[in-house]
Amino acid sequence: MVAEVCKRRSDDAEVADFLAGQDTYLFQEPVWGEVLASLGFSLAYYCLEDEGRIVLAHQMARVRVGFFDLLCGGLPYGFAVGDMSRHEEFVRLLVEAVRAEGVHRIRLSRNYYDPPLEPEGYRVREHVLHILNFDGRTEDQVWKDFKSRVRRDVRLAERRGVAIESADSPEARDELFHMYCDTMARNRTIVTWRRAMIEKMWDLLVSRGRGEMLLARYEGEPVAGIVTLYSARRCFYFLGASSGAHRSLCPNDAVVWEAMHRALARGCEVFDLMTSSRDDVPLMEFKAKWGATQHPFYFYEKDLSPMRCRLFDLACWAVRTRVGGALLRLVKGRGG
Repeated sequence: MVAEVCKRRSDDAEVADFLAGQDTYLFQEPVWGEVLASLGFSLAYYCLEDEGRIVLAHQMARVRVGFFDLLCGGLPYGFAVGDMSRHEEFVRLLVEAVRAEGVHRIRLSRNYYDPPLEPEGYRVREHVLHILNFDGRTEDQVWKDFKSRVRRDVRLAERRGVAIESADSPEARDELFHMYCDTMARNRTIVTWRRAMIEKMWDLLVSRGRGEMLLARYEGEPVAGIVTLYSARRCFYFLGASSGAHRSLCPNDAVVWEAMHRALARGCEVFDLMTSSRDDVPLMEFKAKWGATQHPFYFYEKDLSPMRCRLFDLACWAVRTRVGGALLRLVKGRGG
């Protein structure tokens, strides 16, 4: 029996049938591919197959940045699905399959709750992930287990009139997105997600009960926001944003607690605060203060075209500098 890696469309019926028989979460599903497509990425499932029978499938996004082609397995994360005992075989065959497509770098990711992965010939980059397990606790129990300063800050926001509402209108989602852009600018980083993606998440997920988009307002002014997504009994804290105004009123704390309240009401067992880079200490501290535990999160990268990869890495380094980042934001505008 000869195995091969085949590329299939995200809406392939055989892929859908295969996934229906697997234990998956949102970022492995075809609907997430529809969301990512709004960024202009080319989405497909790369499948390990035995004579046309799928035994393992991995949704991957092809990201073209100028002269550079990156193939990402899982954005923001999501592992392969199927017979994981054959994952090493899949990775080996994937390299030759995508080399022929002109891909310059492969990037895979592994969450702490995914199966172990040590792909040969890949370098490893480690970030961190924060997870808050509700462990069957009621909302009152979760609240009482917070540190006193967390409860104090949430109550302060409530007493001072910070109100939480759903971003039900396009105008409210504009406000949420603009706060996200402001947050990225303050952090001197690029805008990763786009306004079109916010709308696609609303249409395909939030409006169908698979997530929340919340705004915190003070005297009518948007001051903080959050996007959470649901998958089975897991709630993902996908995006957080703030205007930077009225920080003393703790609107970020208020909107996160409201998101947790809604997740608990749905019966979620886990509040996944997702990934942070190790040098983003303020963000990690904000996530940890809710009682979340820290876990390693891994990226695995393999360069198929070393020279192009080196040039791309130099360009990325330039963007991460203050001047480079400012120039990129100027060119890209506010990411609408």
